[in-house]
Amino acid sequence: MSEPHPVGCLDFEPNRSRLQTAHTLAHRVHGWRAPVLLALLSVPLFGGCLFPPSLSSETLDAQVNSPPAILSIRSDQEELIEPGPVVVTRGAPSQQLYAELLDTNIDDLLFVRMYVNYTVADPTSARATCTAPVNDSPQRSVMCDISALCAQGDVGKTLRLEIEVFDRELLDSGTPVFKAMPEDGLTTGRVYDLTCNEGT
Repeated sequence: MSEPHPVGCLDFEPNRSRLQTAHTLAHRVHGWRAPVLLALLSVPLFGGCLFPPSLSSETLDAQVNSPPAILSIRSDQEELIEPGPVVVTRGAPSQQLYAELLDTNIDDLLFVRMYVNYTVADPTSARATCTAPVNDSPQRSVMCDISALCAQGDVGKTLRLEIEVFDRELLDSGTPVFKAMPEDGLTTGRVYDLTCNEGT
């Protein structure tokens, strides 16, 4: 190995001991211990210890469940913005709401449920349901029939409409009633004022 020589420097006396140490280290690095020394020296440069990744099947197969999201809810005429109102004509046929949804877990079915005046003290089942199928994309769209959203006694009233999206199929029992899911299930929702009109 050639000796290192400073070029164009006026005075290196204060650095003599440091240069000598580096000179000795340079010989060792180029010796038979080079791979070991280089590995040890590289650890502090990156600010921590290096650990090999786990290659177990459990780690590779595990996927964190992410919550679904509602991108938009639309009627035939417009996008519905919270808090609404959402106007529905009782008994009118072919009334639809269109939901644009997002879930990064592309294998999850998304279950849309619409509740009217739901409370924990007086829970009622969903009046409208639809399911967004898997399509190999995080973004899904689904059309929901809302013809049964308004009952006869709801006409002329302003009610509370909850549109919720679940990434697990709801359980037949559990709490909250009519909304219970498996433990790994996640949900998101929107709330609107619902106005029910009588059909002609």
